[in-house]
Amino acid sequence: MRILVHLNSLELGGTQINAVDFAAALRARGVESLLVGDRGSRRSGPSLLEIASAKGVRVKAYDAEPGLVAHARQLSRFADDFDADLVHVYGSWGGGRPTFWGPARWGIRPWVLTVYEMEVSFKMYRHVPLIVGTGYLLDEQSRRPGGVVLISPPVDLVADSPDAVDRDDFRTMHGLGEGVVLVIVSRLVSSMKSLPIGVAIDAMRTLAERGVTLAIVGTGDNEPAIALHAAEVNAEAGRDAVRMLGPMADPRAAYAAADIVLGMGGSAARSLAFATPLVVQGEAGFSALFEPASATMLARSSFWSPDTVPDPVRMLLDSLAPVLDDPDYRAELGAFGRDFAISRFGLEAMTDRLVEVYSRALSRRAAIRWIRDLPREGRRLVEKLQRLVTRTAP
Repeated sequence: MRILVHLNSLELGGTQINAVDFAAALRARGVESLLVGDRGSRRSGPSLLEIASAKGVRVKAYDAEPGLVAHARQLSRFADDFDADLVHVYGSWGGGRPTFWGPARWGIRPWVLTVYEMEVSFKMYRHVPLIVGTGYLLDEQSRRPGGVVLISPPVDLVADSPDAVDRDDFRTMHGLGEGVVLVIVSRLVSSMKSLPIGVAIDAMRTLAERGVTLAIVGTGDNEPAIALHAAEVNAEAGRDAVRMLGPMADPRAAYAAADIVLGMGGSAARSLAFATPLVVQGEAGFSALFEPASATMLARSSFWSPDTVPDPVRMLLDSLAPVLDDPDYRAELGAFGRDFAISRFGLEAMTDRLVEVYSRALSRRAAIRWIRDLPREGRRLVEKLQRLVTRTAP
């Protein structure tokens, strides 16, 4: 089986890293993958290319040709040259329409779509097999004609483990001290991420005097504003209580060095594999300690929440309170989290599930499903024409 994989981006991000991990694991199952991504999506500093190279996964960075038709032809050439049996598109933007009108046109090749975002757009094709990463999206999409499958963002339980990297070396290298270390590994972008990161920085106004340090790993378009916020809090604290460590192609040591991880989505799930206590953060200020009483609920929402709360900083401080001064409870929650990761989203089990999705897609008649999605494209064309008429009307 040969799979052309279209990446939503070449920057460091959970969905893209998931795609690389799957491609590496699929080789042992006789599946060869070629990953392609728009070169324009790459940012300065470490990128997905370094991660893929370390795992022996081939990634082709290309310059996307302008316009839907040209981009579709481009992806068709990639699929033909690779002799792809199937196309797998990650993300709800960038690759869907060019794949529909390119390598999948008229059902020439089946394709599948993974949406690891927190919602599925109403504009999404309805007859293509869909992979989601959260339980609530599985329920919401259960009546899709193309079907929906839950495959949690995977965690490599061998590479991501407490014994895989040296915790103490990382803390020494970055001067993180002997106190409790909170770690965030995230894209530093305005959408979804900046508010919870800002809440964590504000919480350090209280936590710094207790010897706590917050280490932030990552980069993105909002890094300058986040760094300025951190500098303001550090000036108040009289020490570097918030440390901006920049992007890391391999952040495993950061996860291992943490006494507690603050995170959401794939980063939160990955932290559990390191037997590290986790406080889940939502994009609008929500936070909750991951423990037996909350585990099922937080996992169902993919370690994320859209809920707005009246006092995000207080909620975070309350979530941290049970583990800040209790190393025994931190060890207990770390062990619980590791066991949870093994049972719920190990890479090997999730890869087996992905192979089943591919095999099922190849066995079904792709042409009929493609034709059934044509009316959706027709509605898009009508909407576009209406917008053009509105803009040009006197």
